[in-house]
Amino acid sequence: MSLGDRLLKLVGLDFDFAADVGRAPWNEVAGQLYVGARPRVEDTEPLREVGITHVVSCLPEARRADCRFLAASFEWLFVPARDEVSQDLAGSFPAVFRFAEQARKSSRAARLLIHCEAGVSRSAALAIALVMKTQRRSFLDAFLHVRHRRPEILPNIGFASQLQHLEYELLGRVHRAGEVSSLARYLRQACNAPVETTLLQDALERNDYDAPRAIRSIFGDDIPRVIQGVRS
Repeated sequence: MSLGDRLLKLVGLDFDFAADVGRAPWNEVAGQLYVGARPRVEDTEPLREVGITHVVSCLPEARRADCRFLAASFEWLFVPARDEVSQDLAGSFPAVFRFAEQARKSSRAARLLIHCEAGVSRSAALAIALVMKTQRRSFLDAFLHVRHRRPEILPNIGFASQLQHLEYELLGRVHRAGEVSSLARYLRQACNAPVETTLLQDALERNDYDAPRAIRSIFGDDIPRVIQGVRS
């Protein structure tokens, strides 16, 4: 264990996150739903062997051509997005939900792959949103469910904010006394924000559950490097 890891453990911030993108290129994260890295042309046959029938590609518009080959072998949806905290990914949730529902209705054997470049942030956020929608889970529950099957996932904190808003749309904004939001727990446990969850919750409430704004309200522009998922 490195010195930095030992220090994190001492302050209770040793929640494991290892973006080892050298692992499996894609993983089944829920029933017939897969998340992974950008396929190459040579991956077409392995994807077929896994049973993939539908693919969502989530990359910048300039990268659309890199994935167009997928349309020849699979039902294909392209979602233009960058891995940036300011990116509006939630605007694409309805299209992804419709596409997944069409896949489900097309065949009981249909299998959907959602990918971005590395299968860590954008595709994970879309898959978490889909699990939240179909299984009526909170953001944190859906994140932990997907992360159990693909450990390297870590949606950036802008996407996490949008997933918290989705949770409230789906399940309502109800907290028991003393309970903190999924987003506050995500920032503390998964993103290593070095501040107590109650303080994170207060900052989130004051900033309409916008994690980048909440983090800046606590730390200003000097955001600790230890915080994961802060991609501008």
